[in-house]
Amino acid sequence: MNNFDEHKWPAVVFFLTCGLFFFGCVWYLWAGALDPDYYWQSSPGATAEFPDRVLEKNGRVIIAKNHGARAGNARIVYRGSHSGTLHMDLFILELDPHYGYPHQIEERQARKGFRLGDDDFQVTAASDGKISLKRL
Repeated sequence: MNNFDEHKWPAVVFFLTCGLFFFGCVWYLWAGALDPDYYWQSSPGATAEFPDRVLEKNGRVIIAKNHGARAGNARIVYRGSHSGTLHMDLFILELDPHYGYPHQIEERQARKGFRLGDDDFQVTAASDGKISLKRL
């Protein structure tokens, strides 16, 4: 008789686990589900605080990280710096305004001047959070 009771524990553990899983699913559906809009909200200051600036010939502009500036038929978005390399995305508005072509430029070379798209630029100051560009 003792042998029969020894083989009951796997069944008890199985049904207890299934019951807890079922209870957890019901609890999640009842109390834990969030509206998907909660995850996809854009921060209100992202576009209002840093709108795209237009960079004219011989003009200077400061671009914050993950924000951009327009120069002619292109848009330049600064993605930050890492180990002396500046990371930027070039959006060619006439070709495909939703795809950014990534560019990596050494900071020393960028201070001397570089070509991005159809225009020449020069970096006057750079950090990981923002960059100052001059359009030549």
